[in-house]
Amino acid sequence: MARPKKIGSTLPKRDANVIFTRRAALMSFVGVGVMGTILARMAQLQATDAISRQYTQAADDNRFDTRIVPPPRGVVYDRFGTVLAQTSKDYQVSIVQNDAPDVAESARRVAAILGLDAEWARRAVIRVRGGSRYEPQPLKEGLTWEEFNAINVRLPELRGVVANSADVRAYPFDVVYAHPIGYVQKPTQRDIDNAMANPELGESRAAYLRNPHVRVGKAGLEASMEETLHGQAGWRKVIVNARGVEMGEDERERREPVPGSGVVLTIDHELQRTAMQSFGDQAGGCVVMDIYTGDILVMASVPSFDPNLFVNGIDTETFTALNTDEKKPLFNKAISGGYPPGSTFKTMVGIAAKQAGVADDWRISCPGYFSFGGRDFHCWKHGGHGSVDLHRAIRESCDVYFYNAALRAGPERIAAVAREFGLGVAHNVTLPNVAAGLVPDPQWWLAHRHEQWTAGLTVNYGIGQGSLVVTPLQLCVQAARIANNGKAVVPRLVREAPGVTPPRPPPIMTGVAPEHLAAIRAGMFGVCNEGGGTATRAGSMIGLSRRPDGVIVDAAQAPPGATPVQIAGKTGTSQVRIITAAERARGVISNDQLPWALRDNALFISWGPYDNPRYACAVVIEHGGHTNVEFDAPIVTARVLRETFLRDPANRAAARLASLEPRQSGRQSA
Repeated sequence: MARPKKIGSTLPKRDANVIFTRRAALMSFVGVGVMGTILARMAQLQATDAISRQYTQAADDNRFDTRIVPPPRGVVYDRFGTVLAQTSKDYQVSIVQNDAPDVAESARRVAAILGLDAEWARRAVIRVRGGSRYEPQPLKEGLTWEEFNAINVRLPELRGVVANSADVRAYPFDVVYAHPIGYVQKPTQRDIDNAMANPELGESRAAYLRNPHVRVGKAGLEASMEETLHGQAGWRKVIVNARGVEMGEDERERREPVPGSGVVLTIDHELQRTAMQSFGDQAGGCVVMDIYTGDILVMASVPSFDPNLFVNGIDTETFTALNTDEKKPLFNKAISGGYPPGSTFKTMVGIAAKQAGVADDWRISCPGYFSFGGRDFHCWKHGGHGSVDLHRAIRESCDVYFYNAALRAGPERIAAVAREFGLGVAHNVTLPNVAAGLVPDPQWWLAHRHEQWTAGLTVNYGIGQGSLVVTPLQLCVQAARIANNGKAVVPRLVREAPGVTPPRPPPIMTGVAPEHLAAIRAGMFGVCNEGGGTATRAGSMIGLSRRPDGVIVDAAQAPPGATPVQIAGKTGTSQVRIITAAERARGVISNDQLPWALRDNALFISWGPYDNPRYACAVVIEHGGHTNVEFDAPIVTARVLRETFLRDPANRAAARLASLEPRQSGRQSA
């Protein structure tokens, strides 16, 4: 009987060799198959990449990164080349999140160095974490030199923190041009969302707007001329490691940014500064323009604000203070402020009355009131003016005369004249939010108030009250068209920029007879230069003379044979409250006894020199009627016009953009 085979006994040597050989062969075949597959795939990829470069591009995308370089914004100049807005260096402290062990702790230490609180540090961390981990993200911008140095000396103990500088917008004259030029700000989330919604821009534009150094125009010319001023972004190609950290730069792959185009304004810097200072602590607006070219030499709105505060982000407390100030410093009163024109509108009523056939010798008796429709319409002069004609009515601003003149002219004719002289029109001066104002007529009244126009409304129309709304810009256009004998001059703020063409000679207005304008101009001369005129003090403040050679000089230095320089104008006072019969019976409360917001507005339109007109001016002082004799509308006007006549900017050579920016002259228009 055979013995059973032991479990685990070894196979014969020959069998083991056979098995090994078979397994080795199998593994070889598998290896060859795998290698063949890999080589075939590699060959396919190489062939595909040779045609489409798809995989080479993907590898480069992992090894390289494109960094945006924001362009410098175009410089804004006044008409003579003074720089009003420019690009300058801004000192900053930033942090690279990937290099900082604790971003929050680093922010707290930076806050302690700069004297800022924990809340600032918390908000700074939120901002930083929304940006790239591998590029410097600003913690605090707009550092003073002392703050910048304080950060620099502590950098060795602040891992990940860097002190750097960047190009930012700067406004060297701060409050002087906050309204006409405006300001730039960091793009908002709404800006980014709008870019994403645009199929032509999409993600690339959104990525650009997320760059911490990008700014976009948010008000004034900065907003309306964003495309002109912004320029073209550049880029640089940097080498990054697997974590995205910059390791170097490919100098061959770099495009320098193209600066934005410069813009030359029509404004005269010295006159603008004079106008801003002339208001004192009052609120209001002032516009001065060339009556033939339409060049706006002054566009002042007071009080104002510092646009530099917005460039790197204004703090909540400061913005709230500006936004809640009752004098509205953020509001451009020169183009957006709406006011009843008051007695400045009497010039329009006078022209309309002449058109209606009112004779030169037509006179009205003014006892101090006009009884009509069962009520009394009062004149500003309690005892009345007696017998008045058009000349005296304008000179002394007799309300009763113009109550009657308005009834003779009719509301349709008055409205038509007012619009022809620039009221009720949103003049395109290359700025956003230009108000059209309102010149109502019976058709408008029916369409919007759903009521028939009444004769009582026409009476109120006669003295510029009621629903009439005008802006300082419109008032200046009105004065200019009176002064230039009925030429429809159009205001402009930008003198030279790409796409801007020189102004054409203004056309003659139709339906305005020269003799009608002559009568109005003579009355306006009387306002400033004849006894009983409502602005003779302003007329006397001009204090200038014209030498025999035509040059205007201070009257004290004038040689023999010089003639005085005189102006013509029209005062106006517009009520912002209703005076009841009971108050009138017991005595109208004077403006200086009322809260500021309930006081009358003071207005003045003017032009000059009278014998050779060239400049028109309009001033509105909010709630300044008869409360401050040193800063009323005629006095502010006299200060501004005196400086205007002395500088005479229309007869001085203006700067050309080609000479200010010769390297870009080929891109500019005449």
